[in-house]
Amino acid sequence: MLDLPLHPAVVHFPLALLALAWLCLVLHYARGGDAWVQRARLLEIAGVVALVPTVVAGFIDTRGFGFFVHARWDGPLIWHAIGGLVATAVFTGHLFWRRRQPDSLHAGVAVLDLGLVTVGFWLLVFSGAIAAEMVYVT
Repeated sequence: MLDLPLHPAVVHFPLALLALAWLCLVLHYARGGDAWVQRARLLEIAGVVALVPTVVAGFIDTRGFGFFVHARWDGPLIWHAIGGLVATAVFTGHLFWRRRQPDSLHAGVAVLDLGLVTVGFWLLVFSGAIAAEMVYVT
């Protein structure tokens, strides 16, 4: 096993890509223009692809699934993992859902589009705050 943690080294790349994808989608709905939605799509694809090694690195660093099987619900690790996995599922689901939609969406679908990405974004913020607690508080 490795002595140096892998997850902290790779986690920042997908977070930055997905945060920029969220920002591009917000700009698309605020200002209009298909260029923003195209940028958002590319950033989200790259971010979701980059989440795969990030999640794998997290399981390598925790030495497998033991922390899920014997979860300490009063500790931050399980909540960090759940938040990160749910955010991964939300962004992956949004990516596949968005592939079937045209670039110009009507109001109801646009709210769902931006809402899904915003939920995923705030789950990443939540999970990152818990990670900061694990690193700096404990």
